[in-house]
Amino acid sequence: MIEVHVERAAELDQALAKAVDIISKAAHEHRTGIMITRIGTGQYVVRAHPDVPFGLTRQVYT
Repeated sequence: MIEVHVERAAELDQALAKAVDIISKAAHEHRTGIMITRIGTGQYVVRAHPDVPFGLTRQVYT
């Protein structure tokens, strides 16, 4: 699991892409997908998640 914190919207895509790249190795190993959860303004959690089918990335807002 990686927590991503950004101050400006312009930083978000790059920060999430970097986190997804890191997590994708674990997701591939465990044959799961990747879930990105917005937990607050400029705050996200990126993790391999068994509820997401292998090879997919799902984004949810809480």
